[in-house]
Amino acid sequence: MNQVLTTPPAVGAPRPWKFPAATTTITGVGAPVHVFDRPGQYVATVRVTIAMPLIAEPRDIEGVATIMSRTLDEGTELHSANEFAAALERHGAAYGVDVSSDALHVEISVPVSHLAPAVQLLAEAITRPAFNQADVGRHVTIRLGEINQERANAGYRAREAFAAHLFDPSTRRARPTAGTPDTIRPLTNVQVADFYRNNIGPERAEILFAGDATGVDVAGIIDEAFSGWTSTAGAALETPEPLYLPGNRVVLVDRPGSVQSQLLIGCAGPDRRDPAWGAAAVANHVVGGTITSRVDTVLREEKGYTYGTRTSFAAPRRGGTFSLGGAVRTEVTGAAIGDALRILREARDGLTEQEVQEAKDSLIRTAPLRYEQADSVAQQVGSNIANGVPIDFADTYLAQIAATTAAEATDAYRRYVGTNGLLVVVVGEAKDVRPQLAELGADVVGELVDLTP
Repeated sequence: MNQVLTTPPAVGAPRPWKFPAATTTITGVGAPVHVFDRPGQYVATVRVTIAMPLIAEPRDIEGVATIMSRTLDEGTELHSANEFAAALERHGAAYGVDVSSDALHVEISVPVSHLAPAVQLLAEAITRPAFNQADVGRHVTIRLGEINQERANAGYRAREAFAAHLFDPSTRRARPTAGTPDTIRPLTNVQVADFYRNNIGPERAEILFAGDATGVDVAGIIDEAFSGWTSTAGAALETPEPLYLPGNRVVLVDRPGSVQSQLLIGCAGPDRRDPAWGAAAVANHVVGGTITSRVDTVLREEKGYTYGTRTSFAAPRRGGTFSLGGAVRTEVTGAAIGDALRILREARDGLTEQEVQEAKDSLIRTAPLRYEQADSVAQQVGSNIANGVPIDFADTYLAQIAATTAAEATDAYRRYVGTNGLLVVVVGEAKDVRPQLAELGADVVGELVDLTP
């Protein structure tokens, strides 16, 4: 006889979990090496995080850091670009590079059985790039093409306008990380090589390994690969506190032919140095961080304005942001903005104990899954280093979340969201959206900045 279950089985309490621990050594050139042994993870990630704040870029060639990063593997002193790519392929290695506002991240993911030769290639790209003019010129051309593509994308246009109107023009984050056509177009290999020499060196670097280290001298392999790294770069500049532009404003970016409006609403936020960072994450989860949040419940489920919106607190090394992003139908743009602003402002009145507990459970219980793979461990630690917090900051963050009360989550939210105004960016069909913004009124959205040509 078959038994029919009419109720789901009980879910037990989650087992205690901590972020993976590291064994740390120092290479002969002075760069720390953090080894995260992950048994069974036979594809390892080695990530090199180098302090490189974008304030180091000369204003007239902003974006040079991006071009420099993209040409590290485009030919070295030992291999041409094609030879380097072929060597990566022989070892089954995937190479990647990323530039943030505070650091350069270069990584390689490779089967542990091929770790030593792959790390040699990684070190070669970082320590012995060639920066040939043909390669630099090709990447300048590629970047100029990318900018044209980006400006055709509503999401990118919204992020660009958001940064330009949230931060004071003197703040580097007010301008695109990867530069503009005017700053990218004149770049030469000489300028790229000069930027590299002045900003990349072992004294700024930390090297991370995540994967199965059983029987492998990971620290020795990394030490040998980077043993010849010399530099005159010196210590990195410290990223200054950003300057924000306060007040309620709405920025309208015309995108003719759009059938949707891309929205980005936000303000200044905390960074990871703030003891309330974990409480802010809890508040964010309640207000707009998930499909069951307050914002999505109204805009998606009740009103049908959108397929979905999300809020987030995000932060580099200094100064954070809070933002709500999503796309809505053009004809309901004004109504969606009005509802979103109302929900964001009403959340300042208080979050409930039930909402906060559910948010805490979600954030804490999904953490082991988020860090299941070796590359996610390496990327998180690289982000921690770039942001100036300990490599095990995930444990601090989760402890902050676990200790958060409804009152503390409300206080963290209230300290930032709406305190000094909210910036609203709308990218869409301006002739259709403009009357809807006027109907909302300046008392709701604030001053209108119309970027229509």
